[in-house]
Amino acid sequence: MNAVIHNAVIRAYRFALDPTPAQDAVLRSHCGGQRYAFNWGLALVTANLGQREAETSYGIPADELTPYAPWSAYSLRKLWNQVKDEKAPWWAENSKEAYSSGLANLATGLGNWNASKTGKRRGPKVRFPRFKGKRHGMSCRFTTGASDASAEHNLAEARNPAAHVPRKSRLRILLP
Repeated sequence: MNAVIHNAVIRAYRFALDPTPAQDAVLRSHCGGQRYAFNWGLALVTANLGQREAETSYGIPADELTPYAPWSAYSLRKLWNQVKDEKAPWWAENSKEAYSSGLANLATGLGNWNASKTGKRRGPKVRFPRFKGKRHGMSCRFTTGASDASAEHNLAEARNPAAHVPRKSRLRILLP
């Protein structure tokens, strides 16, 4: 048996951003886009589960119920891409990563809830995801195009340390 072992070093950085007022507005827009996509997907799934519950109360057989709305991150992203022009005509102002991360967070939350409900998850029961409001903590995740923390990839030695994130170019960062 031939086994290939790959050694990798994973580095993580935690730092504070120092955006200009214009960059701050753009970052807030991305956080809002993530929240909007999360809430859109949650409304879709909630409506679907409510429809199925109503059909069950009317005595409709299980095989004739409305099919479950898919809630994998991939399926939600695929549905989002079909309706984004209608539901969020401003979507192109933000990186696609903002919307994708909101839908991925929703898929994770729904999966955790379902696993908890069916007994496949240990620990305390996980509640059904809740809608996020503007006053909920702002966060946004960029999984592509955001990995270049500095030209030298060594924040401590960089002269002008900056993070590169989609559609915002360079954001100044503060180091301790």
